[in-house]
Amino acid sequence: MEIVNKLLQRGVRIAAPASIEIGAEVDIQRISGEGVVIHAGCRISGKRTLILPGATLGGEGPVTVENCLVGPGVELKGGYFREAVFLEQASCGLGSHVREAPF
Repeated sequence: MEIVNKLLQRGVRIAAPASIEIGAEVDIQRISGEGVVIHAGCRISGKRTLILPGATLGGEGPVTVENCLVGPGVELKGGYFREAVFLEQASCGLGSHVREAPF
């Protein structure tokens, strides 16, 4: 809960602070306080996770983010996201499932 409180102090809007989970490895300096909204039931993990200004997580249902780069204005509305990059204004609806892809 200490990490959640620090995010609130940075300006992150969290609807239900007791309902979200932030991994101890997450660097909160990599989560912008400018216009970021985290809705109830979201889970954020991974030391490489980066969330830029205006991003919204969980607008339609819980979101799990693991080591993702979430660009400005991105909306991850609900689902599971791992090792992915979301460019500015990208949007994924409820039930999305995005994983890393080897190439």
